[in-house]
Amino acid sequence: MLVAGLILVNAAVIGVCSIAYWAVGAAPRSGDSHRRQLERRRSLLRENPDQVTSLDVELLLAESMPCARAAEVCQTARAHHIPALVLWTWVELYDAELAALAVESGMTRDEMVHHMTTGTAPDRRSLEIFAAFRGAVAS
Repeated sequence: MLVAGLILVNAAVIGVCSIAYWAVGAAPRSGDSHRRQLERRRSLLRENPDQVTSLDVELLLAESMPCARAAEVCQTARAHHIPALVLWTWVELYDAELAALAVESGMTRDEMVHHMTTGTAPDRRSLEIFAAFRGAVAS
């Protein structure tokens, strides 16, 4: 009787573990799903760049810098009337850090567009100095 009870308990434990294992394996991985959604959005934006939003830029920046900084860069850009498409293009041409530094240093929309059309990236060190100066003055 005791052996039969142990066998029954073991069978129940194995059944529960099997169901739990199946449930975990069958559940969609939210990180993978989210990543696929972002990649689909980026593909759409490459085909239709006029649909780029500030949120798209913020998500792109947040991949390579803290989320708070990415949000602050986008907020500053909006305040200075720098379109999301200009920032998106900067990230694509140069990188996220250089786009953030351009905004933080006080570069205007026209200056950013000039660099994009001529294909000349500004000096990173100069942007860092201007951004640090602006940050010190603002504090």
